Amino acid sequence: MQEALALPLGAVLPGVRKAGALSPKRPAVETAGLADVFPYYAGFSFDWACHQLALHETELLSGGTVLDPWNGSGTTTLAAQSLGLNAIGLDLNPVANVIAKLRAQNYSQVAKIKRPSAGRDVSVDDDPLAAWLAGPTVRRIRQWFNAGEDVGSAAQDLLTVSLFRAIREVTKRFEGSNPTWVKRAKEGSETVSLASDELDEIVERHIAFVSSRVGSQSSPRQVCVATADSRNMPVASSSVDIIVTSPPYLTRIDYAVAYSRELALLGINISSDRSLRSGLMGTTLIRRQSEASVSFGEAASRLLSLIQKHDSKASSGYYLRQARQYLSDLASGLDEITRVCRNSATVHLVVQDSFYKDIHVPLADICIDEAAMRGWALKNEPERFPVRRTLTSLNKSAQFYKKGDVAESVLTFIRG
Repeated sequence: MQEALALPLGAVLPGVRKAGALSPKRPAVETAGLADVFPYYAGFSFDWACHQLALHETELLSGGTVLDPWNGSGTTTLAAQSLGLNAIGLDLNPVANVIAKLRAQNYSQVAKIKRPSAGRDVSVDDDPLAAWLAGPTVRRIRQWFNAGEDVGSAAQDLLTVSLFRAIREVTKRFEGSNPTWVKRAKEGSETVSLASDELDEIVERHIAFVSSRVGSQSSPRQVCVATADSRNMPVASSSVDIIVTSPPYLTRIDYAVAYSRELALLGINISSDRSLRSGLMGTTLIRRQSEASVSFGEAASRLLSLIQKHDSKASSGYYLRQARQYLSDLASGLDEITRVCRNSATVHLVVQDSFYKDIHVPLADICIDEAAMRGWALKNEPERFPVRRTLTSLNKSAQFYKKGDVAESVLTFIRG
């Protein structure tokens, strides 16, 4: 079983260097911190998060509080918990929060998950899973999912993540070259139909794998994982000592579409209800409500100007609005970070540059500008790591435009 780390102050984590720049990039295959239980797109490695937190000796000794306002699958919260720190993880995507809770819970005593009765009556009318699965298969998945109501919250999260994995396996055909875009069946004949026994064996195989990876948490510290918006955090002012996070990048990745099958299992249909998809930072949807005017720093303002002047179709319309919406969300998140942090707090931010057509999106410089406007100063020079493969390499139309190198940067801020 995977045991949570319980390390004395100053101990060197496995695979983590005490000195020198450690890249935050996740390895191609990562098992540390249960990262392989349900690989979540983007983010940073568990070892890197532990490395950053281990630098904070005062907070480690006093049991300080760590926050990740874009917590994703919970790498930050698990790393904080393993080092004896209080941890708060926020994410607007409920799929991410199920995974984050799974990684942080104690599984020393969890009820055994039994195969549900096939006769259990379940309605599948208008079920969002029908976008990929035939009716009888949806019904059996629902019987499994509802069985979680009888086994307690920890086992329910374990079952839910196992079902996430099983659904991904049986709907693999709907994935394309872009790992963040999932197609839907155009008609009923394209949906996946499995015999109940075959589906049961798949689900039970994933339950066995997830059960073999989780373990007992030895840390006395608790993790608070909540579904919440980084623009309006349910966190007390001046209560956070350390932030380790990575906001969504300006790459037009639609996380609601990327996790549409998992959201469907949770009962969320992003086709009929666009509220979640619209609310996520970086969404490709443009919100209808008018947004208050935001004053951006020099780097962000220059980017918007270049996009507006670009001669490609819709640059001065849709793409400009989408970039401005993203930057407004980033600014609001930084406002909230400033509010919840103590005066002595440190913020570790991982960001990645990108390109709009042939226009460089200097996200690191933008974050430095926006942070400075809110009283934050760089503690040291940004650590930059080259990115060898990006989503634009998979997009044939994007390859038409000449692009330069892309870097992932680690920015560390203190109150200036």
